[in-house]
Parts: sequence; structure tokens; C-alpha cells
Amino acid sequence: MMPMSVAFSMLGALIGLGSGFYYKSIKKSEILLYGKKQLLQQSIPSLIANGESEFVEFKSSLRHDYRQIKTDKNLEDVILKSIAGFLNAKGGTLIIGVNDSGEILGLENDYWSLKRKDKDGFQQRLILIISNAFGKDICIKIHIAFHEINSKEICTLYVEPSHQPVFVNEDNRTIFFLRTENVTNPLTTSEVVKYLQNRVSN
Repeated sequence: MMPMSVAFSMLGALIGLGSGFYYKSIKKSEILLYGKKQLLQQSIPSLIANGESEFVEFKSSLRHDYRQIKTDKNLEDVILKSIAGFLNAKGGTLIIGVNDSGEILGLENDYWSLKRKDKDGFQQRLILIISNAFGKDICIKIHIAFHEINSKEICTLYVEPSHQPVFVNEDNRTIFFLRTENVTNPLTTSEVVKYLQNRVSN
């Protein structure tokens, strides 16, 4: 009986030790994740303060027209062009809910235009239009996050560069958009060929 009780005691000690390490590992991961979130919260205001660039672009909304004060689903195409521009270039950050001047507008008007009127509904809509436009494989290159600034929610899309060219379908035309400097421009067929050749050689 003694050897059996010793074995159980040792087993219990090992399980306890393993659980302790596992718990510490989880806590360490949680602390690192919290730290990254805090760093991200600090970096977003800095990005906005520095304005638009080759790697940063602002959009007032996903589908709310601030000029006509109404929902306009065609504005979603503007978002897709911006995403395509980053995918075809070196990647970048698209911030929705901020106007060109860096003013925080928030996403409330967009939320009200959706069936599910919250950030989950907003994210679902984003993923839907991105996958429909570019394919589900491209979705893994786009990372969506939400941030609260001045009591207003904004959405940040971190776009990785795509190894394959990404095109936008517009009025039965296939258009290649590219982010250069602080502008997203359509390229002509010859410009696309030249750009892709240079990218392969580099």
C-alpha cells in the first residue's frame, strides 16, 4: 500500500506542478495580449494624427453618405478599391470611421444601416463583401479590429500584401488598383504589366 500511496502522491504533485506551469503560461499569454492591445490603442491615435500616407488611409464610413445623409451601398466599392490598392502594393492600414482630415466620426451611422446593428454585424458585412469581391482566400490577409476613441468606435483593417494581383470588377471592367504615396489609383493594362514585371524582378 505504501508504494501505491507514494506513487499517487508523486502523480498528484506532478499534475499540480504541470497545472501551475500551464496556469502561468496562460497568464503570461494574457498579459502579453493585453500589452499588445494597449500598444495598439496607443498607436491608432498616432496613426490618425500623422495623417494619410502610403501605408495609411482613412474612410469616413462603409456605406453611410455624410453629404447626402443617407445609406449608399455603392460606398462599399470605395472600401474595396482601397483594400485592393493595399493588397497590390506593400500592404497597409485602412481606418473606417475617420474622415480625410483625421476627424473621428465613428461607425454609428453604418451600424444603423445593417440588419445586425453592432460591430459584429459590421464585421460580418465587411467579410462578406471582401470574400465576394476577391475570394475567401484573400480574407486571411485582412485583419479586422475595433477601437474606441473619444467615445466613438472605429474599425481598422490591417491589410497584408498579396503575392497574386487582385482586381476589382466595376461596370463589367476588371480594374487593378495600386496604393502609391497617399493615393489609390487605377492602372492601365500596360502599367499593370510593367508594375507586375518590376515586382517579380525585385
